[in-house]
Amino acid sequence: MPRYFFDSGDHQHLVEDNTGLECEGIEAARNAAVEGLTELARDELKGPDGQQLIMDIRDESGRKVLRLSLSLVIEPLEVNAVSPTSNKDEPRRRG
Repeated sequence: MPRYFFDSGDHQHLVEDNTGLECEGIEAARNAAVEGLTELARDELKGPDGQQLIMDIRDESGRKVLRLSLSLVIEPLEVNAVSPTSNKDEPRRRG
């Protein structure tokens, strides 16, 4: 069974995986990476807007075969925005 390596971090620093994991193929390695990136996000995405986490998958020869990335983007929303469910064409009732 082939061994894949999962290097993880952000754009500034990747931690190289020297142990790896035996997977049945690239699809199984991708699934393991999604799970690992999700766990990493729980631990690491606690800071400011604009963070991005990366996981590169390498095969046994050291060739990068897949990159997964996850970003945290925080965007302010208008406080007085019209609700998508409101009907502004509906006549107002008078009391």
